[in-house]
Amino acid sequence: MPHPDPTWSVLAAQPGVSTTLAWGCLAAGVILTLIGTWQRTVVVRLRANGVRTTAHAVDCPHHGPIGGPGAGHHLVWRFETDDGTLVEHEDLAAGLHHPSEGESARIIYDPDDPHNARLETFAEGTLAWALFFTSGLVLLAVSAVAGLVALAG
Repeated sequence: MPHPDPTWSVLAAQPGVSTTLAWGCLAAGVILTLIGTWQRTVVVRLRANGVRTTAHAVDCPHHGPIGGPGAGHHLVWRFETDDGTLVEHEDLAAGLHHPSEGESARIIYDPDDPHNARLETFAEGTLAWALFFTSGLVLLAVSAVAGLVALAG
């Protein structure tokens, strides 16, 4: 008895698998593409209407029980708005760059909602929305292929 071929023909031979894959990828693809589009819109609006200032990396204690899980410290970006309000911003791409305490960076914030802010970096200005958007498009393509396999089967 020959071994099953690990190609799309295997999916077509199993009723429902390619259909389930197509619908799952379609749903995930639409959601990720919409998130990416929304995030890009936020960044474009910030770049057009936001206020630019300098933020500084400062130590911020984690919330959690002393010595328990979640307790500790991490760095956040602190900046001052034009009206003197201090705001702390969590870096969206903190895993890519670990700033030193006191390090400074350019930041753009929405004057109507200063917590809506982005560092002026590739990671926060482009990478964040582009990963969602591109992943969504890839899943939409997989959905189309799985849908064609389902129709052919």
